[in-house]
Amino acid sequence: MKMIAHYDDYNEDFRVDLWEEGKGFILHLDHEYDYLLDSQQREALVPAISRYERDRFLDRYYSLFGPLDHFVRREAQNKRL
Repeated sequence: MKMIAHYDDYNEDFRVDLWEEGKGFILHLDHEYDYLLDSQQREALVPAISRYERDRFLDRYYSLFGPLDHFVRREAQNKRL
């Protein structure tokens, strides 16, 4: 697969090149402590897709990703062992 991931903890930026580095689509995963677009403003992981502007031939492939939704942290349930 050789998809290169980049993480910058100072700017809280996590992204994965979905093709060669510097080319094609990029998956962004953003962590939000109180995501404003979540109805309960819960802690969330928010995915997004971008691409390099010069790769215009990729416009027709955006539909393959479908609508992206956020993921929320569920409350931990106390379980006895």
